[in-house]
Amino acid sequence: MDTLPLFPLGGVLLPGARMPLQLFEPRYLELAERLATEPEDERRFGIVRIRHGHEVGEGAATDLHEIGCEARVDAMALARGAAGTVVHLVARGARRFRLERLDDVGTSYLTGAVSWLAEPEVGDAADPDLEALTARVLAAHARYLESLGATSEPVETGPRDVAYRVVERMVLDPGDRQRVLEGADAATRLRTVLSLLGRETAIVDRFAALPTPPDLGGASLN
Repeated sequence: MDTLPLFPLGGVLLPGARMPLQLFEPRYLELAERLATEPEDERRFGIVRIRHGHEVGEGAATDLHEIGCEARVDAMALARGAAGTVVHLVARGARRFRLERLDDVGTSYLTGAVSWLAEPEVGDAADPDLEALTARVLAAHARYLESLGATSEPVETGPRDVAYRVVERMVLDPGDRQRVLEGADAATRLRTVLSLLGRETAIVDRFAALPTPPDLGGASLN
């Protein structure tokens, strides 16, 4: 197991995705100070979705989902103004982890003991025809974008990450994104995304209404 600073959010970070964050609560400014002292290629923390509770204020959530995503810092900048100090940070999703427990290590921000989730080799995935499954997902995604009147762009990645990249281009509730993050292997994630694409396309076709982006409760804030 490893020890990782945690950033609970209402949203979900997926491997390979980028997420802008604004840190202004004292506990997360403390985290930013810690990150600033580390070598650039070692600046990392964990983003984990809140199961119950809120991102900010007294008694902020400690009831968290078990599966989260390591966030590596791509960029970080400090801004001071009349409203106080704000750290602007861009995080990039890396490895998935299981949160084994919360640890009290004397920091104002949460810290957890995590175990890294193994990613099966694509050839060892549960589905014997991963290529065909990937093609079905990409075709369903093209139909979904067409139903929204959006332009379809190529998803340029390997089968292991196709589900993540497709989900980035969908309007989904964080709970759906969490389901994809928790998928044990590429085939499982692709099946989940195929189901989500079918559901969302059917809703748009039936009600002739575009999906409303979910309210993440200020997921990029703290």
